[in-house]
Amino acid sequence: MKKVVIVNSSSIFEYRVDMIYKYLKQKGYEVTVLASDYMHAEKKKRKLDKENYISVKTFPYKKNISLSRLYSHYNFTKKCRKLLDGMSFDILYLVVPPNSQSALAKRYKKRGNVRVIMDIIDLWPESFPSTRTDKFPFTLWKLVRDKNLKYADYIVSECGLYVKKLKKYIKKTENKVIYWAHKKNNNDVLPDYDKMSSEGLHLLYLGSINNIIDIDGIATLISGLSEKMKVYLDIIGGGERKDELIAAAKNAGADVTFHGKIYDFKKKQDIIDSCHYGLNIMKDTVCIGLSMKSIDYLEGGLPIINNLNEDIGNIIKEEDCGLNIYEEGSLDNINDYVRIKEMKKNARKTFVKYFSEQCFEKALDEVL
Repeated sequence: MKKVVIVNSSSIFEYRVDMIYKYLKQKGYEVTVLASDYMHAEKKKRKLDKENYISVKTFPYKKNISLSRLYSHYNFTKKCRKLLDGMSFDILYLVVPPNSQSALAKRYKKRGNVRVIMDIIDLWPESFPSTRTDKFPFTLWKLVRDKNLKYADYIVSECGLYVKKLKKYIKKTENKVIYWAHKKNNNDVLPDYDKMSSEGLHLLYLGSINNIIDIDGIATLISGLSEKMKVYLDIIGGGERKDELIAAAKNAGADVTFHGKIYDFKKKQDIIDSCHYGLNIMKDTVCIGLSMKSIDYLEGGLPIINNLNEDIGNIIKEEDCGLNIYEEGSLDNINDYVRIKEMKKNARKTFVKYFSEQCFEKALDEVL
């Protein structure tokens, strides 16, 4: 029985790790996960009660962009190294970021009998909303990751954009894009396309309201639409910029309903069913090929209004499941309800095609 150790410092990425763990166990591997006891989104400690998950005491931080967070990641990697030194394993699966975690690839590749898989789920600092990521000290931060990529036997990437960005570092390494996937929910809640509102234009913002979303862009979109029709905005989620988004949307002419975080599948789906489009509008300085919120929209059968190029932009165009606002004339018939209903059906089909648990496991088969 082969032994696998997965190293992951982010509670946000743990959803993906849980799916990898389940897959490996089903295949007969002996799996251990080294996981942080600190929850990034909530900024608080947790008691980790999962079988074969080892809780690693993590230095807390309060700000997403801070020296405290960088130190926390470095300290987590250091503690994992000590744990790994006392363990035997055949496969080391590293979830990156943090970039410091990539250094473990070099250390354990030297053992000679360990296969190292590196899962690039985000690019730091490239995904930061800044135009200075190609300057010091950001370049040093990138280097920590880039110089260690060559020690991986296999590179898994969360989207195709990241493969392009890292091409010169991984050109001799086997690699594969494995999109985020969603487990089938326990309630088996499916979209109801007949519940779509027949009044005005109902938009949905779903997910974290953070510093990478383009609130000004959302407000500009709503303002333009409000000149032609009544616009409603539902918000499911939360974050440090919640009040800013609500105020901007209202000032732009939208009726705003803030629902907060919703964990009940049926309640959330009822809101999604009533809406016409989900908003996936990010700042143009961030390096993102596919957002998690876009997968949530597709799972719920909701077409996307999108400004990202690469993965999600290409999928929307190929599968006709939304509108890329950078394409000329994309918003011309935005309130055509017959067209919207067809795109809703396409959105759900797109989710099954690209982001289902079955797709995820099939992709992992090729890697392992």
